Amino acid sequence: MISIREPTLQDEAHFLSAMQCSTTLHYPWIKAPLTPDEFQAYVKCTEQENQKSFLVLKDNEIAGVFNISEIVRGCFQNAFLGFYVVSGFENKGVMSAGLKLVLKYFFEELKLHRIEANIQPENSQSIYLVKKNKFRYEGFSPRYLKINDQWCGHEHWAITYEEYIQDSPEITQKDHINIVPNNPEWMALAKTEIEHIKSLFPNGLILDTQHVGSTAIPNISAKPIIDIQIAVNSLDVMKIVAVPLLQKLGYEYWAENPDQTRMFFAKGMPPYGEKRTHHVHIVEPSSHHWLDKIAFRDYLIKHPEAAKEYEALKNKLAAEYKFDREKYTDEKAEFVKNILAKASKVNL
Repeated sequence: MISIREPTLQDEAHFLSAMQCSTTLHYPWIKAPLTPDEFQAYVKCTEQENQKSFLVLKDNEIAGVFNISEIVRGCFQNAFLGFYVVSGFENKGVMSAGLKLVLKYFFEELKLHRIEANIQPENSQSIYLVKKNKFRYEGFSPRYLKINDQWCGHEHWAITYEEYIQDSPEITQKDHINIVPNNPEWMALAKTEIEHIKSLFPNGLILDTQHVGSTAIPNISAKPIIDIQIAVNSLDVMKIVAVPLLQKLGYEYWAENPDQTRMFFAKGMPPYGEKRTHHVHIVEPSSHHWLDKIAFRDYLIKHPEAAKEYEALKNKLAAEYKFDREKYTDEKAEFVKNILAKASKVNL
C-alpha cells in the first residue's frame, strides 16, 4: 500500500537511514538531509505556511519525499515541486503513485492552480516521472539553480488545475458530442478565424488554410466546431512557433498526440472552456491529412446525396457514442474511406 503523510521529528532515525543509503542515487541532482541538525531544520521549514512536505510510504517504509515550496496565493496560486526517491524503491511505480496523491492534495485540498518542477535535462528519470503524470514542458533556463556549487540549467515542467482534471468523468461528460442543424454563419465564422490566425504568424510560414470538416459542407447537421487546416513547410518549425501564438487565441495544444504528422489544437474544450468551438490542424501539404480532408469535403459538396448519408451516419453515431469521441470517429472511418475512394476515381 502506498500513502503519503507529512514528516515529524519522530521520523528522524528512519528518515536519515533512508537518505544516507541513497546518497549515490541522489547525486548529483539533490542533497537530502543527512544529519540530525539538517533533518530538524527540514521539519521546521515544512511548518511554514508557504511550504509542504510529504513522505511517500510503501507498507510504512519511507520510499520517497515530495516537497512543495514557495506557495504563493493571491492571483498566482502557484508553487514549486521537488522530490527524491529512496534507494531500493526506484523504477517500481512508487513515486508515480505518490505524486498522484500529492497532486490530489495540492489541487483539491490546498486549492492551488499551478505547480512547477524544475529539473536538470540530464535527469531523465525525474523528467519521465512528471511527464507521465501530465506535467507539460514549458521551457529551459540556463544557470537556473546552484547545485553542488555549480549554476545548472533546468527544464521547467508544470501542471495546472485544468490539466489535472481534464480526464475526470465530469469533464468527459461535459465534452460530449452534440450534432446541431446547419448554421449558415459557420462559413463566415471560419473565414474570420482564419484571418485572425494568419495575422499572428510571420509571413511565409503558412502556405495555405482551408475550412474543412462538416461545418464546411452546406446544408448538413454537424458538431458546431469550426475545423481549420493549415499547410506549412515544416512541422518542426511550427512546433516551436505555433503553440504560443495559437495560445493567444485561446487554443490548447495536444502535445501527446501519437500522430506525429500533424499538430492538433482545440479552442473552448472543457475544462479550458464551456464547449469546443474551433479545431486547428497543422500539417505539411504532402500529408494525407491535408489531401484527404480537402478531397472528402469537396466530394460531399459536389454530391449532396452522399452528404446526407454522412449526416444520417453522424446522427446515429452521436446518439450511440455521445461521450466517446474516439469511438465516434472510429465508426465513421469506413464511410470516409469509401468516399475518398470515390473521390480518387473522379480525379483520375
